[in-house]
Amino acid sequence: MHLSVIIPTLHRPESLLRHLRSLQEQTWQQFDIIVVDNAADAELARRVTAFNQTASHPVRYVPELHLGLMYARHAGAHAAKGDILVFTDDDQTSEPAVLQAYAHAFAAHPEMAAAGGPIRLVWESPPPQWLIEYMGQTKMFPMLGLVDISETFRLDPKGFFFGGNMAIRREVLFQVGGFNPELVGDLYLGDGEVGLYQKLWQRQMLIGYVPEALMYNYIPPQRMTVEYFCRRMANEGAADMYTRYHPSIPNRLRLFTHAAAIAAKNSKYWLGALVLRGRTDRRSVAVQIDAARTQAQVQYVLRLMFDPELRRLVLKQDWLHDVSASAGFPLSPSRGERQADSPRSGSAHPISSLATGGRACLEHQPLTD
Repeated sequence: MHLSVIIPTLHRPESLLRHLRSLQEQTWQQFDIIVVDNAADAELARRVTAFNQTASHPVRYVPELHLGLMYARHAGAHAAKGDILVFTDDDQTSEPAVLQAYAHAFAAHPEMAAAGGPIRLVWESPPPQWLIEYMGQTKMFPMLGLVDISETFRLDPKGFFFGGNMAIRREVLFQVGGFNPELVGDLYLGDGEVGLYQKLWQRQMLIGYVPEALMYNYIPPQRMTVEYFCRRMANEGAADMYTRYHPSIPNRLRLFTHAAAIAAKNSKYWLGALVLRGRTDRRSVAVQIDAARTQAQVQYVLRLMFDPELRRLVLKQDWLHDVSASAGFPLSPSRGERQADSPRSGSAHPISSLATGGRACLEHQPLTD
């Protein structure tokens, strides 16, 4: 069984090379590695070429000009040779047995369409005490990519995976139309890998959890802030509404009614987020990030009422086979235009204010169109 490891990357050469070095230690030998560079950076291409001179498993470098995680993942899928596609991130590392664990699991369970594995956290600097207390002893913390839920293999019709450590049969990925959009340019459009595993649910396909397929996610200091959590949860709010209205959008009256209901239910928390701004006790953090999420939900629904381009994108069902949807989105930034860590901030696209929706946890911005 041949596996293809696909790593999208954007302006993180050092962490990418760290992950590539870890992949050289894999106990499973039948695999190839594809790096999809969403910046199409000539310097990174040069560094990958230099890496390949001593690599036991050379890396194929694929530039992807259309800015967006989904585009990078799909470019990797089209370039892959493997029967099994393993998707991971450029800021992670892999234990030596990851690919062997996935290969054995797919071979032993031919009915398994996809699988995920555990991701543990590596702090690049000591985390603040408020964050330790907020996380507690949880085995799953999506805002930082932590998932470590079982010591035994699972196979479930309602299984799930995180995009940082997942594997899927190539034929299945192409059959269901690939990933849903996520961050596309500067627009946080949809629900990414969540939409993908929900497509598997709809087709009653089984998803596994492979505890031996262990990866590590490296957390820099800038992700250990309430502001980062607010940006992250604002993007979740956008994804919530994409999940709800894809691929069927109701009329404007129903959309407005839904937005008004969200606002009525959560306005007191929005006010509370202003009052609690800067506080890091558990309750204050929860209020701030919930406010960011629900404000982004309202913004997304209101934009669905008035923005025909957003409506078109939400209705689109297959992003893997039809690349024409990329028309109108920004191309990759030129070398040196570093974007913030994903979820990214900024507003370059006409319908991209959702990408900055996380600032709602700091101050409420009125919606403009």
